[in-house]
Amino acid sequence: MSRPTERDRDATRARLLDAAAQVLSRKGYSDFGVNAVAREAGCDKVLIYRYFGGLEGLAQALGERLDVWLRLDLPLAPGGYGMVMGGLLGGYLQALRANGLVKRILAWELVDTGPTVRALGAAKSRAVSAWFQRARAQAAPPPADLDAPAINAILLAAAHHLALREDHDGTFAGLDLTQPDTWRRIETAMDLLIARAYPAAAEDRRHD
Repeated sequence: MSRPTERDRDATRARLLDAAAQVLSRKGYSDFGVNAVAREAGCDKVLIYRYFGGLEGLAQALGERLDVWLRLDLPLAPGGYGMVMGGLLGGYLQALRANGLVKRILAWELVDTGPTVRALGAAKSRAVSAWFQRARAQAAPPPADLDAPAINAILLAAAHHLALREDHDGTFAGLDLTQPDTWRRIETAMDLLIARAYPAAAEDRRHD
């Protein structure tokens, strides 16, 4: 019997990762396990151990691909810090809302602190953070007198929570999150908050 080639191994890994994404996005974290992923992929579960070392390794590899699945490839022009951050956050919120897999992972992180979700969450954070860092490299430095990481963390937390509430019960603080007009209001509000937090953003727009 011939040994699997590198191409075969890559194809098997990709199939297992796609199957893991399907299980997690369709069935949720309660059904995420070696047996469920192997059934979805149509292969023996021993391959998960061979190529990923087990469920934790599979979860970590899944997290490392989240920037790809979110399609975080927004074309951002260089500009002031606030202007670039506004484009980043707006694009991230839209991508997040459209991706059930990532929302499942965010929800999982809130209710489970086991090794599998820790591996997945850490890899997810690294992948998304790396994308933010690459995109932010196009921006001017943030104002020196502002705590930009804390401001950005608050805005990201708001994006995460609102995206999760859209799927959970469709409302938050009296807003109907099932309506497109509500999300236009939210995006306008986020733009306003960013412009107030980073006043140079408003200056950038006036000079466009």
